[in-house]
Amino acid sequence: MSTLRKTCTLALLTALAIAPGVASAQQSCLTKAEARSLFGYALPQVISGTSKRCAQVLPSDSFLRSHGAELVTRYAAQKARYWPEAKAAFLKLGEGKDAQVGQFARNLPDESLRPLVDITVEGLVSQELPLKSCDKVDLALDLLSPLPPENTASLIALLIEVTSKADEVAPGKAKLGGFTLCKD
Repeated sequence: MSTLRKTCTLALLTALAIAPGVASAQQSCLTKAEARSLFGYALPQVISGTSKRCAQVLPSDSFLRSHGAELVTRYAAQKARYWPEAKAAFLKLGEGKDAQVGQFARNLPDESLRPLVDITVEGLVSQELPLKSCDKVDLALDLLSPLPPENTASLIALLIEVTSKADEVAPGKAKLGGFTLCKD
């Protein structure tokens, strides 16, 4: 399960990093709801990128090869619902690191920003996911596939919260990859 968590975190950080330095934002933190929305929004691209990356090593009867496209379609149907809060979280992190980068992203119309985030997430996962992890990610997605998209995004956010670094970076915040997760 940690491989799925790492893959999703990597995808999220990539989406946040489409402008230099955004992923290392330390001044802002994401709430659980914002993290959940980012994952809910990015999961279709994470799954699609994983399917592309792992097609060469997974057997033809693997979950991703036989049902990955269906899962992407089902999760993508929820993307519009997640976009407003996912976008707000993205902008929050961007502005927390660099006001100019945040303003640049804020000025992009959704019709430009959404495809940029989508392509970046899918592309990074399809290039960076270690091939040796494909069987574990395939199993994790198979196990998670019966869940509604919102439950999967919430579960990933919960796993990240539970497994985030214990060392505090500031009162009420815990470091997670290149961003901070607000503690309640």
